[in-house]
Parts: sequence; C-alpha cells; structure tokens
Amino acid sequence: MNTVDYFRAAAKELHDSLLEAVKELSNEQLHFQPLGRGNHIAFTLWHCVRTEDAVINYLLQKRAPVWNAEGWDKEFGMDARAQGTGMTAEQAAAVHIQDLNGFSKYSQNVFRETEAYIAGLKEEILDEVRDLPMLGKQNLYQVIGGIVLSHGAGHLSDIWYVKGLQGLKGCPI
Repeated sequence: MNTVDYFRAAAKELHDSLLEAVKELSNEQLHFQPLGRGNHIAFTLWHCVRTEDAVINYLLQKRAPVWNAEGWDKEFGMDARAQGTGMTAEQAAAVHIQDLNGFSKYSQNVFRETEAYIAGLKEEILDEVRDLPMLGKQNLYQVIGGIVLSHGAGHLSDIWYVKGLQGLKGCPI
C-alpha cells in the first residue's frame, strides 16, 4: 500500500466514523456543553468539516469551499467564512446545527470532494512544499496527514467523549 492509498482509506474511515458518531443525536445531545462551558458536538463537527472543506477545496484546489459553492452557509444562516479557529468560547457555543440531516448532506459532499481529491493524487507530489495562506509552507503529507486526518481524528475523539459524558455510547470499541 502506498501513501495515497493509505490516505484514501484513512479519510474514508474517518468520514464514516464522524457521520456514524452523530447520527440520531437529538438537538439537546448535539448542543450539550460539558461543564457548561466546553465545546458541544455541533461546534466540534461543524469546525472539523468546515476546516477540511476549506483546506482541501480552497487552499489546495483554489476553488470555493463546498460550504459556499453549494450555499450551505445561507441554508444554515451561518457565517460564510468562519470555520471555528480563533473563536472565543462564547462564539463557539453560539454555533448551532438545527438540521443535522442537512448538515450531514453537506458533510457527505465535503467528504466526497476530499476522497476524490486524494484519489487523484500521485505519490510523487506528496513531498511538494506549498506556501499556503494561514498554514505556511507545508507538503501534502503534512496537510492531509496532519490537518485532515490527525485534526479530524482528534475531533472525532472529542465527539465520542462528549457523547460519553451524556451517558451515550462514545467510541465504538
């Protein structure tokens, strides 16, 4: 297995796990704040998917994120540019997903774009260093392995943890 194949399989597993982790959550469960001040699942999911969307589509492919191109920002009445990084605790708490099914459709569209992008990569360009806005100089190993996979996996763990705090099944093992 080469790196591109690994990235494809890992991204698919991460995406499936994120969608599975939040399906059938109630609005109350989705917006539960640990200790009354921690990030709720809705914020964590939104931030994770929005970050992947911005990195893969805007930064790497130089095109509009799915969020904007498909009008999801307007659909959900949310900021067109924000993705969570740098938000205060109050701003993060104010992020609400009222339509989890709709947000899942947006997420699936982002995940489809990411998986297609990774599938089209050639092994030999993964070392290529790019100077990316907000991220600086990074190669594709760092961007995909770090920002998409590692960042996403960290937030998946956050989601499982907050589910567990609510007495729900967190990590499936």
